[in-house]
Amino acid sequence: MKKTVAFLLVFVFTFGITAQGATYPGVKKDDRIDKKNKQISILDTFTKNSGKSKKELKIIWNEKKGIPTFVTGNLSEKPVQNETDALNFLNDNKALFNLEYGNFEIERVDSDKLGTKHYRYKLFVDGIPVYGTELIVHTDNNGNVYSINGQADQSIPTDIWNNKIKISASKAIKVAEAYLHLESDKLDYTTNKVDATTNEVVKDNLAVKSNKVIYNSEPISVPYLYNYKGQWQAVQLVTLQFMGSKPGNWKIFVNAETGNVIDSFNAIDNSAATGTGVGVNGQTRNLNLDYTNNKYSLTDLTKGASIYTYSMNNSTNDANLPGTLATDTDNNFDSAVQGAAVDAHYNIGLVYDFYKNNFNRNSFDNAGATIKSSVHYGSNYNNAYWNGVQMVYGDGDGSRFKALSAALDVVGHEFTHAVTEKTANLEYRSQSGALNESVSDVFGYLIEGDVSDWQMGEDCFTPNTPGDALRDLKTPTLYGQPDNMSAYVTKPETQAGDWGGVHTNSGIPNKAFYLLASTINDNSKTSKIYYRALSTYLTATSQFDDARTALLQAATDLYGANGAEYTAIANAFTQVGIGGTVVGNDTYEPNNSTATAYGPITSDTVYNSYIYSSTDTDYYYFNTTAPGAIAVSLTNIPKDYDVYLLDSSGTTVAKSETGGTSNESIAYSSPAAGKYYVKVIGYSGAYSTSAPYTLKANYPTGTSANQWYYETKTVESPHNYANKYNNTYTYTKAGAQKVSVHFSRLETEAGYDFVNIKDKNNNVISKYDGTKSGFWAQVDGDTINVNLVTDASVTAYGYTIDQVGYYSDKQLSLDKPANIMKELLEPMSITNK
Repeated sequence: MKKTVAFLLVFVFTFGITAQGATYPGVKKDDRIDKKNKQISILDTFTKNSGKSKKELKIIWNEKKGIPTFVTGNLSEKPVQNETDALNFLNDNKALFNLEYGNFEIERVDSDKLGTKHYRYKLFVDGIPVYGTELIVHTDNNGNVYSINGQADQSIPTDIWNNKIKISASKAIKVAEAYLHLESDKLDYTTNKVDATTNEVVKDNLAVKSNKVIYNSEPISVPYLYNYKGQWQAVQLVTLQFMGSKPGNWKIFVNAETGNVIDSFNAIDNSAATGTGVGVNGQTRNLNLDYTNNKYSLTDLTKGASIYTYSMNNSTNDANLPGTLATDTDNNFDSAVQGAAVDAHYNIGLVYDFYKNNFNRNSFDNAGATIKSSVHYGSNYNNAYWNGVQMVYGDGDGSRFKALSAALDVVGHEFTHAVTEKTANLEYRSQSGALNESVSDVFGYLIEGDVSDWQMGEDCFTPNTPGDALRDLKTPTLYGQPDNMSAYVTKPETQAGDWGGVHTNSGIPNKAFYLLASTINDNSKTSKIYYRALSTYLTATSQFDDARTALLQAATDLYGANGAEYTAIANAFTQVGIGGTVVGNDTYEPNNSTATAYGPITSDTVYNSYIYSSTDTDYYYFNTTAPGAIAVSLTNIPKDYDVYLLDSSGTTVAKSETGGTSNESIAYSSPAAGKYYVKVIGYSGAYSTSAPYTLKANYPTGTSANQWYYETKTVESPHNYANKYNNTYTYTKAGAQKVSVHFSRLETEAGYDFVNIKDKNNNVISKYDGTKSGFWAQVDGDTINVNLVTDASVTAYGYTIDQVGYYSDKQLSLDKPANIMKELLEPMSITNK
């Protein structure tokens, strides 16, 4: 991206007719620069608000999109008390996410015992929700916005999108059923209903004559705007939840214009696909039962949510789900065939208690939803899963698995899928799907409660092979999972590809959990951090980086910023290749705000330091003893870093944002002696823990009469310049001993097209060609001529001058905008190549 250099005093000099903002024909204003300037304006406001409350502003960037995913500090100028206030705040600052149109609608508001509130909004364009775009505004107990995070996509093209919804919901459902070949199972419905809008018959209460498939709930279709492989499309998103030999919780994206299926994935949380399971191991359980009609049943009515446990009696007839309620004539469920139901009933009670006692969560939906489990599904069925409605367990084949319902960590894993569905709703594919699996593994471990047992499913996996398991959080590589991003496995988002490797790549965040949990060494703290991250900060399409950020913010909320818990999380994720470390070997730290700025730094002295993470910002300060020239240079830049000069109040007075790894430089004329700050930051979260940058500042330290003064002037050649071009820009500062110009960008055909720097008498002092940026050209005397001369073929960008300077014993009067480009029309001498 092309970036600009801006200053407090701005006088724009243009070629041709005198007018601010004029450009040559064919030269368009860079829209990306406008967007970035809006972002900078918002972040400057956030910085000031945070500084007033002595809070540090932290920003996590999505480098590919050039927008933040997580911002924390003190962000609001006035308290947010309700949904309307939160919406106004979001609308006022949506340019930070480069969102140009559309409107936000509230999805839900969550409150917690810390007194914080979390307003979750979805973006709608033309009344249609945008898939994956979700922002959350977080307020403290005083109503101040302390964070905003989520996922946004700013690339939606302008269109009349609601005119593109040509496929009805009922039609889309039929298309989705045909796509899954469900039509071959002779689908029928026991009842029908008529859509009041379309007058079409909508299928309801689906039954399957062949008994191969039955829906858990009525199929639904919701219109969305969906970015599929870089192309925005209006779609109907169809959800089909059904049982059978191949149970499904399918999400199918049907193009709303053509009726073609463009994307799909199965969101069923299937533990057998990852090798998870439970087994019956003969433990004696204390059960909560219900006694009705002279029978005891596996019904627990003692909790905030009712718990029922059923048996499918080895049937796969899904029309019978959840099956037969498990009963006995006495209160001893001690027969062998009852073991799986006993374990399922007992373990889900422990899981419910864990969520209730630790987080005051009442069932998976936090509203007391009934919890149903079905055991003895099929024969030799190596599977256990949450299907979007209930949990289902097979008995295993006795070789790869025992009955799967008895392992507490697996039951906790499956129930956590239900909790995730009702909180972050992590999409079940690629990184978000691997996070979904990892979160379930984490809570499976935490619920089981054995701090030294990092295995998953060991109580049911390969009963004839002691000591092994489905997965190992401590050593994921034991069971074919990667433990670092360097070994991330890229798979297709298909069923054969495990929906992008959700059960494979979960090993990476699992390893991070092991590292951080071992360091924190307090599972009560660790569980609270993970639950808050899941329920408060993660969104449907969160990636591994987002999980790290969410956990860091949750740790900050609960146990303070930059505490031991925060450090443990940051370093654990760094060890698995996700994000940077907490400042450790970084020099001059802490210096992340004006309040903690390092200094005073010495004039004309080199300082080497690091931008150590995507949230790191380095501040320095110095004191001038007189008015005059301040020059700041940032060199040896390993990534795209920017540098800013701030006055004593923290207001930016000059900045350099050249782009890429080009050197950055600031030249500013200080009107009086005083304190100044220098801020160094990575653009869009850029950082390097291995390569330092070099900073140097020159500023008035005495009373010398002669010094450099600088002014902001924008002078541009045509972009691109023409062939046989010969033009000169002249800058004169009457009374100056020396003058100079600063090129923010220079690009010519190397060896053939030149920019000649001439003095007042047209003597060539220096010449430049090729590609250069961020440099000064200087001559003695009060006049400098910049002469661009090109040959007869091949053109290039030309140049942009953004500053001029003069050397004098006093500050001279500022020039007024004028036409200062002189056309030289005399014939050129062209050299043949």
